Amino acid sequence: MENIVSFVSSIFIPVTDVARSKEWYVRMFELKAIEKTDYRIGLAFPNAQTLVLLWKVDKPQPVQFDTGKHAMPYFNFTSYDINHSYRELKAKGAELSEIFVEEGHSFFKAFDPDGNPVDIVQETGNTPYYTYKDNVRKQLS
Repeated sequence: MENIVSFVSSIFIPVTDVARSKEWYVRMFELKAIEKTDYRIGLAFPNAQTLVLLWKVDKPQPVQFDTGKHAMPYFNFTSYDINHSYRELKAKGAELSEIFVEEGHSFFKAFDPDGNPVDIVQETGNTPYYTYKDNVRKQLS
C-alpha cells in the first residue's frame, strides 16, 4: 500500500536578499541551485529529495518559536559527525555558536546572512531518533 505522504518536500527560509543567501547556503552546505525567480531560489541537497527554498521577504522573519524555556527551530540539518561539520563551516567563515551537548544529541547554530539560526544536530545512540536515522542511513548506503 502506498503511503499518504513520503517525506518533507521543502523547507522555506525567509531571506531579505535571495542572491546573497543563495551564495551562503550553496557555499556552506554544498547545496545545488535548481530554480531561480525574482522572489525565490530553490536549493537541493546532494542525493536527497528535501529542498530548501529561500523566499524573499522585506524584513527578517522568525525561523524559531519560543517554548517558554528555549528558542526552538522550525527545522534543523542532520550531521553524522558534529565536530567535522563545525570545523568545515568554521573554515568557510560561518558565524557559529558553540557546540552544545545535551542528553541524546549535540548541536550548534550557524547564522545565515539574515541572522537566521540554522541548527546542525547530531543524534547519539541514546535516542529513538538516532536509531531511526541510523537505520535509514544504512539503507541508503
